[in-house]
Amino acid sequence: MSAWPWPPIQISDCEWIVMRHDRARPKAVVRRFEANPPYYRVVTWAARSEDRKLIGRYRSLEAADEAVLVDSPTQITDATDRDRRAGTPKRAGSERTDPQRR
Repeated sequence: MSAWPWPPIQISDCEWIVMRHDRARPKAVVRRFEANPPYYRVVTWAARSEDRKLIGRYRSLEAADEAVLVDSPTQITDATDRDRRAGTPKRAGSERTDPQRR
């Protein structure tokens, strides 16, 4: 499921943490929302909720996990932006559910 060496770690029935290089500190938090249609919201990790920054909303947990890059926290971005910078086509399933954000 995960493109990384380890999958997101489920911490509640609707929330996961995503780890990358730092084994002691999460890189991001993913939360599933039961909307119509359901989506996964990804935010950067911070101890205080108000210090977290939105990465994006995704249709699957796998797409949400792929959106969390290994950049520094101030440079974190989503998979779509990474693919655009690299000049590669967008991967299937990595599309955002939020048309307002690019």
